[in-house]
This record gives sequence, structure tokens and C-alpha cells, in this order.
Amino acid sequence: MAAAASVSGACSRAIAPVSVRVTSRARAAAEPRRARAAMPAIRAQKLNDGVVPVAVNTTHGPMGLTSALLLDRIIIIGDRIDEDVATRVCAELLALSYEDPDKDIRLFVNATAGTQYCVQTILDMMEYIQSKGVDISVVGMGCVAGPPAMLLAAGTKGKRLAMPSCRIILSQPLGGLSGTSYEVRIQAKELSRNARMQVAVFAKFTGKSFDDMGEYLVRDTYMSPQEAKELNLIDGVIGVNEAKKAR
Repeated sequence: MAAAASVSGACSRAIAPVSVRVTSRARAAAEPRRARAAMPAIRAQKLNDGVVPVAVNTTHGPMGLTSALLLDRIIIIGDRIDEDVATRVCAELLALSYEDPDKDIRLFVNATAGTQYCVQTILDMMEYIQSKGVDISVVGMGCVAGPPAMLLAAGTKGKRLAMPSCRIILSQPLGGLSGTSYEVRIQAKELSRNARMQVAVFAKFTGKSFDDMGEYLVRDTYMSPQEAKELNLIDGVIGVNEAKKAR
């Protein structure tokens, strides 16, 4: 038994250095493979930061499209405006306003839905930033409908624009009433308050009276950019000259 243990120990001592050397070489050879294997995951994580996971080359190296646009002080809203979108947009607005308070922020909007509370969150942040002297240029594109249309009117005067094919729809806020009759009355009261607030916001930014603006929100009102301009909802339509205002 003692002889067997001695032989076993000798074999272990003889084999151990070889095993260590092989492991070291294997580890060294495996490192580049591990790095290459990890790159797609790291790349996907870096690029998955917003609108679409597309990489673009910048002077700061490859980065996600949203991050690259933020470098040029551009924010895009292309989803239903919920709590996540509102928080993201407010954070980006706030960060850009502190980064350089002397430069405009450009907000492109293509949204056909959103809760009034979340849109109002963005409006409050826009007004706060504008009160600090930072201009916010808002450009409507695609279709801007419902509460998100308030964002067009809330841009800095003279810098509220729309793409030529943009459709702008004014409509009352929607609500699904449910529950007991008492709860339905409470919800109906809040829905009515939201409708009045929306009219008040449009009246404030267009210069129209509350009653006149309310006529546009009794039923859905579809407008072209030119019609929105006549209503003073926006200031111009993107073209050769107007494109300079959006920069």
C-alpha cells in the first residue's frame, strides 16, 4: 500500500507540470476565441439603446443610432408615449440642456398614441428647460395624433415644424370606464378634466381662446401641415429654407 501510494505520488508529481503547461497553452489559445465569441454579445448590448439597434460610425467610434443622434442633440419619439418613453425623453432633454445650454435641442415626433399624463410629463420638462433659455425645435413627421400633438405646439416659437407629408390629428383623450357606477362617475370626471386640460394646452400655445380651440376637439380634426400652420399649431413646413431652422 505504501509502495502504491509512493508510485501514485510520483506519477502525480511527474504529470502535474505537464498538465499545467498544457492548461496554460490551452488558456492562451482560447483567449482570442473567447474575446471573439464575447464581441457579438457586447456589441448587441452597446447598440441596443433606443429606437433601432443599428450601429453607426462616429468620431467617438461605433455606437447605437440613438446615442449618435444624441451627440447631435436630436431626440426621436416614435412609440406610444407611456411611462418608459416619457422618462427616457425627459432624461435626454435634461441631459442635453445641461451639456450645452446655448444650443438647441431637436425633438422629432411620430406618435399616434399616448396617455395624457405621460405627454404632460414631457411638456412640463420642455417648459422647464425652455425657462432656462434652451430652445427646443419640434418636428412632426409621419402622423402625430391625440395627446402627442401637444408636443408640436409646445416647441419654441418659430421652431415648430412638420414634414410635408405629416398628418396632425386633434382628438379628445380616450378612456375605458369600468367598475361600479360610483367609480365610473369618478373616472368620467377625470376624463372630462383631461379633455379640458388638453384644450387649455392647445389654446395656450396657439393663442386661440379656450372656446375656439375646443371646437377643434369636439370630434377628430385631421390637418395637413399647412392647416396646422394656419391654426398656429406649428410655424412652418420643412423645406429648403425651413430645414435650416430645425438644425
